[in-house]
Amino acid sequence: MKKTSLFFVLALILLSLAACGDADDIHPENIEVYEVLGLNEQIYLSLGKPAGGEYVVSYKAADAGKYTVVDKELLLDEEGSVGCYILGLKEGDYSVRVECGEGSSLSRVTLKDVSVERQDRSGYAHFHREEGIGGYNNDGTVKDGARIVYVSNATKNTVTLDTGGTTYTGLADILRAKEHMAEPLIIRVLDTITANQWVDDIAAREIDPSAVSAEYAAALISTEYGENLAGLPVLVSASGTVHEYATTPDGLGPAVERSEDCYFASGIYNTILTENASDVTIEGVGTNAGFFQFGIAFLYAKSIEVRNLTFDKTPVDAVGLYAPDGTTEYGWYWIHHNTFNRGYDPSSAEPGDECIDLMDIRNVTVSYNKFDNVGKAMLVGGWEYDYHLNVTIHHNYFHEVAQRTPNSRNANIHNYNNYYYDCTDALSPRTYTYVFSEENYFIKVNYPTYNFSDEIWGVVKSWNEIYERCGDTYKVFFVKDRAEVLDAERIKYSCSPDRQTDYSAFDTDPALFYYDAENKRSDVEILHKAEQVPDVIPVYAGAGVLTKLELEDR
Repeated sequence: MKKTSLFFVLALILLSLAACGDADDIHPENIEVYEVLGLNEQIYLSLGKPAGGEYVVSYKAADAGKYTVVDKELLLDEEGSVGCYILGLKEGDYSVRVECGEGSSLSRVTLKDVSVERQDRSGYAHFHREEGIGGYNNDGTVKDGARIVYVSNATKNTVTLDTGGTTYTGLADILRAKEHMAEPLIIRVLDTITANQWVDDIAAREIDPSAVSAEYAAALISTEYGENLAGLPVLVSASGTVHEYATTPDGLGPAVERSEDCYFASGIYNTILTENASDVTIEGVGTNAGFFQFGIAFLYAKSIEVRNLTFDKTPVDAVGLYAPDGTTEYGWYWIHHNTFNRGYDPSSAEPGDECIDLMDIRNVTVSYNKFDNVGKAMLVGGWEYDYHLNVTIHHNYFHEVAQRTPNSRNANIHNYNNYYYDCTDALSPRTYTYVFSEENYFIKVNYPTYNFSDEIWGVVKSWNEIYERCGDTYKVFFVKDRAEVLDAERIKYSCSPDRQTDYSAFDTDPALFYYDAENKRSDVEILHKAEQVPDVIPVYAGAGVLTKLELEDR
């Protein structure tokens, strides 16, 4: 047997240290580190462009021995720098190692004691749910076995996912394939994905598709880009007939005639519709991720998360969550840290139903989103027979919104720490809706609460809120005690969104609500005073925010 040389032993030791622990830095001056931010369940690095080769970034918890290499897709070109986004981290301190080059040209720098905070998981989406939502666990780490797909505008029609012996190609195809997958799915969006279906001057033409032939209306949809998002349904209604066109990368496919009352014709078009899916996260990476001219919708789904995306010029709903079977068994949805910009409907002067639509579902949290100059922000039930259980709306920035913040029917809603600035209206509780609204700030809102329809009024219980330069409120009961239960005479109608349980005191019942009975407060991570809201919410709400939200010790 040959003797092992001392050099070989030393080499093994050095390799082991490099793989499992902190190796010494090598020429750290060759790696420019502009910024290091420990955020909520992620770390952000801003690095100078490498002089040669590519960066390899890895990380480990402070008390761990082994580094994990970051997927190369998470290193993004950011105009003169490289941004690295390390995702899926649980709360704690981390070390991050950046390397470039190899052999004698290797440079390495180690960044230690980077502190990561947890996400704010307050609200009904996580109420009594231990297994996490979407592709992530409740501690922020990726669920076991989760599939991660990276998609950009350049790869939206070519990205692939192999599962169950089948290869699915393109963003739309992969999302629709989720119903056939048992594993959790995380889709990470790297930039702005565009549909590119309408010519820019379509609004100026003042064309009403219902008054022209389907062929003429279809001609208004652009087929010249060669960059369309394949798989989107495009509907054109004319002379009592609905034609559905399937988009291809090069334009439109053949038209298929559909009935006027088909589900798509009721309002879901230019939308990727995913049915019977569970455990899905769609998240933007960085500050420039989003969807342009199209939205996403989930039908009969459970455990869905949508975060850090900017939706722009969406013709119908940016995010739709539907289960129109009247059972309210579908739910656990978390829509957070998104920006919703003004929609665009090429067949109307109106901007469309731009943002969030909920129908017959349960356990929803809508948090830390920005609704910017939109016509309609959020609908909780479109009809008097839609039923909803457990909706939380918190820490959102409603900026110059015309209506639906939200409109609601047959629901119990907790509304707190939202900032309503220069809106036409705010809360519109209809048909047996009960809203507990606390510590919100309303400024220049024409109708903080209203109901101009013929529907039965809902009710709002208001606690510690500020109204500045607002119009009149209707059906709002301002209580002096957080624990006060509105009596039947004031509620007039019992709130029972499941048609079985009396929810008229849901906000003080620990069985129905995250209520701290001992301290008589909502059991949430952060509950700002209303006067703090205008300073806090614009800083933290919306997509692309690189500011750590410090949570309270609990």
